Amino acid sequence: MKQIRNILTIVDPTATTQPAVAKAMQLAKSLHASVELFVCDFRAGLEVPEARGARDALLEHRRSLLEELSRPHRKSGIQVTVDVAFDNPLHEGLLKKIVSSHADLVVKDTHYHNLIRRTLISNTDWHLIRSCSTPLLLVKPTHWSSQLRTLAAVDPGHLADKPAALDHIICEWSVTLAKALNGEAHAVHMYLPTALLITSAATVGMPMVVATGAEQQLIEDERQARLKLVQAVTAPHGISADSTRLMLGSAVDLLSEEAERVRADIVVMGAVSRSRMKRIFVGNTAERVLDHLPCDVLIVKPLDFATDLPF
Repeated sequence: MKQIRNILTIVDPTATTQPAVAKAMQLAKSLHASVELFVCDFRAGLEVPEARGARDALLEHRRSLLEELSRPHRKSGIQVTVDVAFDNPLHEGLLKKIVSSHADLVVKDTHYHNLIRRTLISNTDWHLIRSCSTPLLLVKPTHWSSQLRTLAAVDPGHLADKPAALDHIICEWSVTLAKALNGEAHAVHMYLPTALLITSAATVGMPMVVATGAEQQLIEDERQARLKLVQAVTAPHGISADSTRLMLGSAVDLLSEEAERVRADIVVMGAVSRSRMKRIFVGNTAERVLDHLPCDVLIVKPLDFATDLPF
C-alpha cells in the first residue's frame, strides 16, 4: 500500500462548497496524514510594485478563508497548514507549489454539471493532469460511500507504450484509497480483440460484430491470455478475481458504464509521458473519458514520468 503522509488540497476561493477539502480531510483522518490547504490567486493590475498593498490584502483575505476552513478539522485532531500565492497563469503557480510541497497526493475540485452528468474539465485541470507528477485526485461535489469503492483501469501488455510498472501503481493506489475508508477495490480491463481488429468489419469506434467459428476461438484464446495478464497485476495487490472484469470494447465507450455498475466512488487511471516529443499527454483514452465519468478520478503517473515544466 502507498504511504500517504501529506495531502495538498487546492482550494477554489470563489466556490461556495469545498468537496476537495471535505474529501481530503476524510482521507487524512483515516490515514493519519497532514493536510495543507493552498490558494493561488491573481488579479490583473496587482502584479506591479505599486500595488503591493492591495496584493497583500488579497492574499491575507485568502489566508483567512483557509484558516476558517481549517478550524473545525484541527479541532478533530487533523494537522492542517495553509499557504497562499499570487501567480499567473494559475496552473504554473499550482505546479510550483506541488513541486515544493513534496505532497504524496494532490486533491482538487473539478466542476460538475448535474443536468448532463458531465464534468467540465477546465484548462487548469488539463495542465495539471498533463504535467503534475504527483497523484492527482479530481473530485466532484458528490459524497463518497461509507465504504469507498475504487475502480482500477488497467492495461496489461503495455499497450500504447504504457510503462510496465504503471498498472501496479494504479492497483496500489486503488487498494490504498479503498482500504483507507473500509471499502473495496475493483479492476477492469477493456480491449478490442485482435481477431476482429484485423478484419474490415471491426474497427475502433464501430460496434463489435459477432464472430463465429475460428474467429470465436481466437477471441476466447485472447481473452484467457489477457485474463492471466490482468490477474498477474491485480492479484498481488489483493484485488480478487470476483472484483476483476474484462470487457470487449473501447474504454472510451465502456469505462463510465463499468464505473456505474460497481458504484465506484473513484476511478484510478494512468497517464503517460512521451518525452521524445517534449510534451506531456494524458493519452487519448483518458482525455476522452474523463468528462463522462460519474465519479471522482485519480490520475497517477509512472515513476519515470517526465515533465516539461516552465520553471
